[in-house]
Amino acid sequence: MVIVVFWTLLGACVGSFLNVCIYRMPREGLSVSRPRRSFCPSCGAAISLRDNIPILSWILLGAKCRSCRCPISGRYVLVEILTAGLFGAIASRVAFDPAGPNFGELVVLSALSASLIVASFIDLELRTLPDAITVRGMIIAPFVLVFVPSILPDAQTRAVRQALSGAASAAPLASPAVAWAAAVLASGPLFLAGLYGYSRYYRAAHRGQTTPLRNGILGGVLTAGAGGALILGVLVPPYCAQEAYIAFVSSLLGMLVGASLVFLVGAIGSLISRKTAMGFGDVKLQGLLGAFTGWSGTIGSFFLACFLGSIVGIWILLRHRTHYVPFGPFLAAAALLILLLPEPFLQFLNWYMSLFR
Repeated sequence: MVIVVFWTLLGACVGSFLNVCIYRMPREGLSVSRPRRSFCPSCGAAISLRDNIPILSWILLGAKCRSCRCPISGRYVLVEILTAGLFGAIASRVAFDPAGPNFGELVVLSALSASLIVASFIDLELRTLPDAITVRGMIIAPFVLVFVPSILPDAQTRAVRQALSGAASAAPLASPAVAWAAAVLASGPLFLAGLYGYSRYYRAAHRGQTTPLRNGILGGVLTAGAGGALILGVLVPPYCAQEAYIAFVSSLLGMLVGASLVFLVGAIGSLISRKTAMGFGDVKLQGLLGAFTGWSGTIGSFFLACFLGSIVGIWILLRHRTHYVPFGPFLAAAALLILLLPEPFLQFLNWYMSLFR
């Protein structure tokens, strides 16, 4: 309980920082670190420490700026409460795990949830998902999961382990040192190949636009990582039975399936409706989420997001007479539900599928 309470309070403080990220990241001329002090968006006055206490300051100030008395959006306190609640839920899941607490899992899931909160609220406000979260997250996610493989669903890793079991029983073709040297030497050309391949794709899909460097790096890193893993698995097959190797492969598969699924659904929807059905930011976000939920989890989370989005979309259509609903927040919510509540999700899925029998 001490861990849960501490992590929940920490979540409220992190939520205060996330508000800074939500406001500054999509706006030119601002960065998360500059200016150093938080300021009122209306009058620009710096916010003192006593007025920057998470949740409490918003209540004591009556939701108004001390300097100009302009209203402070309820989004600020909502983000702080939401972050505190998610951090508390993650801490409860980790602290009371029968297998024992895994603090690496606690940190990674908390960082993921914080990133998703920032991306979701930016998408709600500006209808865009920041590459600084989606693309960078996709670059580091497979390597993070090598150290915290327990985040991935058991069914996912079990399926990958079974698929690789035949290869894992083969005799090594080279020593581990030689295999690693080959993987490292091949990583350079593979990185350049991925960089070039992504730039070609981007120019074909976005005519007249230059390729963002971070997106090209994403293609290069993932190509080099996948190629390096393949070389290690071929030269030293027993590696295929190691948890870190299985987690890395599972993460790449989840990323590929997640991004491809949303891309195909969006492409088909655009052909049918003759307008953009799903932004490419959603493709990258689902790729990031697939890295953590695995290929099986990303399919379930996508259809859960569609279910949640349709309910909210009907309400928005009736009240605001608009068909547009940002899909990013629903993708994020569905993935977090699967990661934090896998058993209730399976029960919901079984109930939903029973309706069609």
